[in-house]
Amino acid sequence: MQATTGMIRSYDHFSVQLTPTMKRLASLLSLVLLATTASAQKVVDWNSLAEVTYAEVESESDGTTWVPEFPQAVSDLNGTKVRVSGYMIPLDFTEVQTSFLISAMPGDGCYFHMPGGPETIVYIEAPKGADFSYGTVEMEGTLELLKDDPYGLLYQIKDAKPVEK
Repeated sequence: MQATTGMIRSYDHFSVQLTPTMKRLASLLSLVLLATTASAQKVVDWNSLAEVTYAEVESESDGTTWVPEFPQAVSDLNGTKVRVSGYMIPLDFTEVQTSFLISAMPGDGCYFHMPGGPETIVYIEAPKGADFSYGTVEMEGTLELLKDDPYGLLYQIKDAKPVEK
């Protein structure tokens, strides 16, 4: 049972008086929680990335090419802060990687052939670097959809940084 009178709240077993300082701290905590929730990144699901399809496009100069068509849910993520978790594929022989690939699958196969394809990897640009790992890594940054990458990549995350576990 609760009875409320002014700034004092009485419960059956205890009473609490909310001082001005406590009210300010509660307000500050609410703002911090709101800001944290508002800035939370969207975790990218590999199954969503795999829903990309390709349209055949005829060009006089290039002949027939295939252009990726991203589903609306993925297109909506273009230019937003996201998180992706997967297996690191290093592009350099260093302990700290500043550009690398993250794959949905462990690094024991070719990513452009069955069972995976270009939709199973994301190119990562991490200016401050990420420690090399044989296990899964989680990175956050700004997702960019690539429609005409010369290497056939579909996804890139810029300004990426490792997510603390």
